[in-house]
Amino acid sequence: MRVTKIEAVSVSIPLAVPYKLSRVYGTITDATAVVVAVTTDTGLTGYGEADPMPPFTADTVSGTMQALRATLAPALIGADPREHKKNEETMDACRDGCLMAKGALDMALFDLAGKAYGLPVHALLGGRKRDEILLSFPLGSGTAADDAEVIEARRALGFRSFMAKMGRNPIADEIRRVHELTDRYAGVVQIVADANQGWTAEESLAFVGGIEGTLLSLLEQPVKADDFAGLRRIREASPIPISADESAVSAEDALRLACLAAVDVLSIKASKNGGITKSLRIIAIAEAARMQCRMNSMLEFGVTQAALLHLGAVTGQIIPSGHAYMSTLRMSDDFTDFRANLRDGYAHVSNRPGLGVTVDAEKLARYALERLSV
Repeated sequence: MRVTKIEAVSVSIPLAVPYKLSRVYGTITDATAVVVAVTTDTGLTGYGEADPMPPFTADTVSGTMQALRATLAPALIGADPREHKKNEETMDACRDGCLMAKGALDMALFDLAGKAYGLPVHALLGGRKRDEILLSFPLGSGTAADDAEVIEARRALGFRSFMAKMGRNPIADEIRRVHELTDRYAGVVQIVADANQGWTAEESLAFVGGIEGTLLSLLEQPVKADDFAGLRRIREASPIPISADESAVSAEDALRLACLAAVDVLSIKASKNGGITKSLRIIAIAEAARMQCRMNSMLEFGVTQAALLHLGAVTGQIIPSGHAYMSTLRMSDDFTDFRANLRDGYAHVSNRPGLGVTVDAEKLARYALERLSV
C-alpha cells in the first residue's frame, strides 16, 4: 500500500458561543483548521487535522498549508502509511518545526493503517485500557455566577467535570470565584483551572496560597511557556497538582519538565504535539516519570478529537478530573460525526476501523477557504 495523493483544505467555522480566555489569548469567535486527506493505491483514504491557533501555537493556517504544499506532502508520496516512525523521520528530515502539518499527516496515516487492517487506532497502539473517559466542559473567563449558568445547563446533560479559564481577571477575584464555586458545588462537580500563561510566578503563588481547601483539583499553565523555574516554584507551594500545556510541546520539553520536577501533569494535545506518533513519545516520558496526563484540546474538530480519544484510551495514568473531548460541542457545526461518541458526560472510545470518524465532504466544501492537492 502506497500513498498516491494528498489533499488539504483550510476551513473556518464559528463557535456556538464566543470563548473568553486569558488576557494572553483574548476572546475567540471562530475556529480554523486544515483538514488533510491521504489516498493510497488501494483506494483507501485517511483523514488528519491541524488546528493552528496563534498565539497559542507558532503554526498558522497559511504556514501549515505552505508546509504541506512545498515539502511535507510531496515527501510522503509513495510512502507506506503503515510505517509510522519511518514517515515521521521523513517529515522531520525535510522540514523543521511545522508540528501541526506533520501531525495532520500522521493522523491521516494512522487512519489509513487502521482502515487497511480493519482495526481501530487504539488497537494499533497496544490496545485500550478504558472504554470511556470523563468529559470536562469549559467555563470561560468570568465570574462564579457566569460559571454556575454553564454548570447547571451542562449538569442536566450529564457533565460533572469543568475547566475554568482564568488569567484575565485580578487574582483576588479568581480566588473569590473558586471559593464561591466551592460553597455551591463542593462534592457535586470537579473543577480544574487553566490560566493559559496569564499570570506571573508571583501572581500564581498568591493564587495557590488562597485556594487551599476548595474544590479545585488542578491548575494548568499559570505562567509563560518558557518559565520552567516558575512552574517548579508554584508546584512546590501548591496544595493541588500543576499541569504544563504550552510548556509541553515536544518530547524534549516533557523530558526537561520531568527532570526538573516542575509539574505533576502533562497536557496532551494531538495537534499541538505533532500527531499520534509524537504524542506517544511524550506520554511515554510521563509514564516513566510517574506523571499523569491530561487529554486536552484547543478549538478542534472531530478528526483531531478522535485521534486524542485513541491516545486517551491507551495512556496509562490519566487524571481523574475530566478530559477535553467536548470541543465539537462548542462549534456551531462540525464536518465529522465525532459528537456521536459523547454521551452522558463521557467520551466513548470507538471500535470502528482507523480513527473511527466519518468526514462530510459537503460540509468541508461549504466551509472551505483554500485547497491544495499533491
